[in-house]
Amino acid sequence: MQCPTVGNFRRMDKLTTHTDSRGSLTIVEENVDFPFTMQRAYWLHSVPQGAVRGHHASTACYEYLIAVSGSVDIMLEDANGRRDYHLEGKDKGLLVPPYTWIELSNFSPDAVLMVLASDSYRLETYINDYDDFLRSIRKKS
Repeated sequence: MQCPTVGNFRRMDKLTTHTDSRGSLTIVEENVDFPFTMQRAYWLHSVPQGAVRGHHASTACYEYLIAVSGSVDIMLEDANGRRDYHLEGKDKGLLVPPYTWIELSNFSPDAVLMVLASDSYRLETYINDYDDFLRSIRKKS
């Protein structure tokens, strides 16, 4: 799948939220909040204290992360360097493009991290070794 280029490569967005006396409604829309057609959705929850998830990069898939409950720390690395995020609040989303190494840690006890993905899961499109990832981004540069 080809996705349009994103001006701000790794961006954290404030999602549109409407609040009144009945509560809040937060909206996320394809090609508005994230630049791809969603093919898969999944969520991480009940992550034990101290556990680290991720430790991989996709060569083909964009992902959009939303902490629908609690919080999680996210480290992203690509050819331009490394950046840390603290994703908290149901009204924020983080875009993760292909060839970005991701590590998820410090999940709060109530954390639920929803992920919207541009592609179905295909093992052959994932890099699971950090040194292989570094070699692949050097080749791309």
